[in-house]
Amino acid sequence: MTIHWYPGHMAKTKRELEQGLKAVDGVLCLLDCRLPHSSYNPELAKLSQRKPMVFVLAKADLADPAITPLWQDKLSALSISLLDNRERKKLLAHLRQRLSQEARRRYNRPWRLMVVGIPNVGKSTLINLLAGRRSAQVGNRPGITRTQQWVNAGKDIQLLDTPGILWPRLSDREVALRLAAAGCIKDDVLPLEDVATWLLEFLAHWYPDCLGERYNSPAASLQDVGRRMGLMLPGDQVNTGKAAEVLLKDFRSGKLGRITLDRQEVES
Repeated sequence: MTIHWYPGHMAKTKRELEQGLKAVDGVLCLLDCRLPHSSYNPELAKLSQRKPMVFVLAKADLADPAITPLWQDKLSALSISLLDNRERKKLLAHLRQRLSQEARRRYNRPWRLMVVGIPNVGKSTLINLLAGRRSAQVGNRPGITRTQQWVNAGKDIQLLDTPGILWPRLSDREVALRLAAAGCIKDDVLPLEDVATWLLEFLAHWYPDCLGERYNSPAASLQDVGRRMGLMLPGDQVNTGKAAEVLLKDFRSGKLGRITLDRQEVES
């Protein structure tokens, strides 16, 4: 399965990233803590022009706490919940430490960091947290940020916000399904029932207790989800389309528990 998902504004964003990188000292790469491998855009390494890259894992409050430390070690990353204002001091300390180690300060000015990541990973929320105010648009869907903007994060760090960018083709079926399940790809790109069926199979293998608690079956199907949640059509038929929507909403909001989709990349 190869997905072509590269709207025109993303080609423009790629060109803007290439220009913006000339003005920064490093790159803050924001990844989804539930899928650090799948949410890393391989295009970024090509674009970074050998700038130091600092990794931050967002949505740690939704990820499996047993798997997160493995990703932290692998990427030398900090995992945080962007919704907790108390994380700001920890995040700034992490950025300063990494920058002082890996970036040469050429001018008597603040560090300049470009914030990059795929759509809906939380870049605008991160920037608002660091700035201590609402500086960037926030929304729980891909494609909110469309332009670049500079934001001050304290006296010694400036952030360049950028729109999210996906790579032109998603040829890895597993990666595409993980991204779709987490809401990083718009819901009209892949059939929701296919994504939900894949997620149910994944959860039945890795997190059967989560399914059992929420839907009363450790190996639930869309039929089971629909019946459990009362999503019925005339003639005692399950509305599987609605069941898929409810399942994905439950996963994305954390109602199914703390779950990591990228496990095998650090456990094997």
